[in-house]
Amino acid sequence: MSIESSGRSDVGCIRTNNEDRVLLAPPLGFYAVCDGMGGHQRGDLAAEVAVSALKQYMEASADRFEITWPFGYQYELSIDANRMNTAIKLANRLVWRTSEKQLEYAGMGTTIAAILVEGDHLVAGNVGDSRIYRVRAGALEQLSVDDTIIASMLQRGLLTGETSRKHPMRNVLTQAAGSQENVEVHLHESTLELADMLLLCSDGLHGVVEEDEISGILQTGQTEERKVSQLIEAARAAGAPDNISAIIVTIG
Repeated sequence: MSIESSGRSDVGCIRTNNEDRVLLAPPLGFYAVCDGMGGHQRGDLAAEVAVSALKQYMEASADRFEITWPFGYQYELSIDANRMNTAIKLANRLVWRTSEKQLEYAGMGTTIAAILVEGDHLVAGNVGDSRIYRVRAGALEQLSVDDTIIASMLQRGLLTGETSRKHPMRNVLTQAAGSQENVEVHLHESTLELADMLLLCSDGLHGVVEEDEISGILQTGQTEERKVSQLIEAARAAGAPDNISAIIVTIG
């Protein structure tokens, strides 16, 4: 299978600083979006630390027979899913330790949404509310899990989808990398099919542009680079109150 990919980040219409970071590493089959949080507590640094840690571990673990598992090995998961789990937990640990170094870093953190493609095998992992979508046969499906108070309330039947979109706590996270010493990584494994399309994005996109519009843009037949630009343009047209990041990966 071949892979076509493109991604970039945009500061948006309101913010003066971009705290999002994107990582595209096609030789590794690895892609990630990190949305830093903390503002004056250096969310941009948190995202940079996370991206660096993710890339370094994925490079170091490329030889799957010489890997260490500092957080243990989960036998019900594939080796690559264990790699993803370890990479995100290492990133969390490094952001957490960085936040302890100076008072101005206290409270910083970052979301992580990442995918690893090896042949026709997909591993997706996330912490926070940056999302991973898959488009297959014209249908858009979310593969990631939102770590938000609203998602928890929806799961418990305390809110409806309609009321959740304007809820005052819709942006409050229940966990993010660096916000606590240990995090629960949400993992997804599946088999890829030809023409599958994967989208990784921060809430500056999915929290502003409706999923129907996102799906329509993804299926326009344009290049991946052009689709990324159209997604960012759509978010900016809607006011873009936050930084916007998007990565598109298409399986050919």
